[in-house]
Amino acid sequence: MSTKKLRRYTKQRRLVRDAIINRNDHPTAKEIFDELKETGIGIATVYRHLSSMVTEGLLRTVYHGKEIRYDPLISPHAHAVCSFCSEIIDLELPSDLNRLAPNIPGFVIRDVELTWKGICDNCL
Repeated sequence: MSTKKLRRYTKQRRLVRDAIINRNDHPTAKEIFDELKETGIGIATVYRHLSSMVTEGLLRTVYHGKEIRYDPLISPHAHAVCSFCSEIIDLELPSDLNRLAPNIPGFVIRDVELTWKGICDNCL
């Protein structure tokens, strides 16, 4: 028997999932809440569902400044961040990235986070 807890697929969970799953703008929980507040959903519910989706591997978190943003693209990728408007752009990782990984004795690399910072076309 599996010890994995099954989550009910509630109306609120579906609302949160639908509000983020096809986005590429890396919204904050507050932005998702603002989009959904007319449905009567509470901000704590939004945070709880986003957190559970991260735990379940449906979303990733992106730490940007002092904010946690949510990313539905869970495959390995990099980001480019505009230093002026804070836009976050998803970028494909180079196929030879593994050869650049350092060999550190007694250390296992499990993940990589790669971010380039610059100025987007809209801010130039």
